[in-house]
Amino acid sequence: MRLTRRSFVLDGLRITALVPLAPRLALAANCRSSRSRGERVLVVVQLTGGNDGLNTVVPHRQDAYFRMRPSIALARGALHALDDDHGLHPEMGALAEVFGAGELAVVHGVGTPVPDRSHFRSLEMWHTADPFAPAGEPAREIGWLGRLADQIAGADPEGTPALSIGGGDLPLSMRGERFLAPTVRDFEGFRLHEASASFARERDALLDAPGAGDLAFLRAAARTTYAAARRMSEISAREEGSGYPESELARELKLVASLVAGDFGTRIFHLSLAGFDTHARQAPVHANLVQQLSAALAAFQHDLARKGIGERVVTFVFSEFGRRAAENGSKGTDHGRGAPVFLMGAPVEGGMHGTPPDLEDLVEGDVRQTADFRGVYALLEAGWMGLEPSTAETAMPLLKG
Repeated sequence: MRLTRRSFVLDGLRITALVPLAPRLALAANCRSSRSRGERVLVVVQLTGGNDGLNTVVPHRQDAYFRMRPSIALARGALHALDDDHGLHPEMGALAEVFGAGELAVVHGVGTPVPDRSHFRSLEMWHTADPFAPAGEPAREIGWLGRLADQIAGADPEGTPALSIGGGDLPLSMRGERFLAPTVRDFEGFRLHEASASFARERDALLDAPGAGDLAFLRAAARTTYAAARRMSEISAREEGSGYPESELARELKLVASLVAGDFGTRIFHLSLAGFDTHARQAPVHANLVQQLSAALAAFQHDLARKGIGERVVTFVFSEFGRRAAENGSKGTDHGRGAPVFLMGAPVEGGMHGTPPDLEDLVEGDVRQTADFRGVYALLEAGWMGLEPSTAETAMPLLKG
């Protein structure tokens, strides 16, 4: 049976749900589910456009790096040292401190087993965890995080297992077979706009009135969403300034930390930072993007520790592919293959992992993919979340203990 997504607005609240599963798929009224409190949380940050891994985790001891990038190579002395051979971009000092604290893992050369320089196809592989599914297969319609949300929802039908944070469309990775995650921009998106006390009483009476069919759906979805909004308002009211920078990603991560600390019940969050398709004049654009990423992630990690929930959260940062090893004629880089990914959190075995890029051993001008992304997924799905994995790949050993 195919489900139909409905989206409508009440008092400025956008409600997105599926028919006929509205009572479960609208934001749940019982946000403090006893099953979800204290359980492990996965935060996924997508760097959309293809992040230049070589100018993020820089192999500065390789002469080929400077030879192939005469305009955009980063000076060795400006980097934040990770080991003797690699350093983080000069604008990523905040994240370098997280690495120094042992709470950031860098995994070299991660990619898909069938590389594709198309943004659409590469993201489809990352989102579904099935790089070999032919066109038209149902596997192309269900995401790896959606499959996890289906499992959580099956055990806790009153909860909201997954949320997409931000203003864009719901990513394929979050689409489940039975659960479609709501999309929330920020705290303001939950806020109730009460015209007056009498209006609120009349509205509540209307929502509690009997009905059938689509009317019953609308009332049920609205009731649960209003209840969630009230709960969110309670959480928001307790928030204090906690050192987050002024960026959209930082605001979104602050929302995630507040939801986890407030026992909202969600265990999977997806966020994205766009703009990484740097074909021309890469240096200033990329510097600005990785600075935003670094500052937001570091503030998030510090906030989790301050709230006493750092041991519950692992953050995974990826991009659909890396960039070519050599710069192009426009002082930018074109689509490539393997690239580093980050895992961040107190439970993570920090440090450098995997096979570093060898710029004297490229594939058609690209950094070799030396680690299958599905091995990272297996770790996050089974090793961290304790759920059935999407893949039979062997999980990478990147968690403490």
